[in-house]
Amino acid sequence: MIRTHYDPLPIPDRRHDWRAVTADYEPGAPVGYGATEQEAIDDLLDQLEDADEQLAVAGILTRAEGSA
Repeated sequence: MIRTHYDPLPIPDRRHDWRAVTADYEPGAPVGYGATEQEAIDDLLDQLEDADEQLAVAGILTRAEGSA
């Protein structure tokens, strides 16, 4: 589940008006930002996908190092 929040800052730049986080968000976890709710969700999903890919590569490297 993804939670979104609209919190426009008092500046003209609208790129960070929306935030998106996972339901189990903890400090340090990915946060998506966007000018629209959908942009924030897409940004969060991209970050989560990148994190999954990094974990997969790390797991492959750890297994490869263990078998060497």
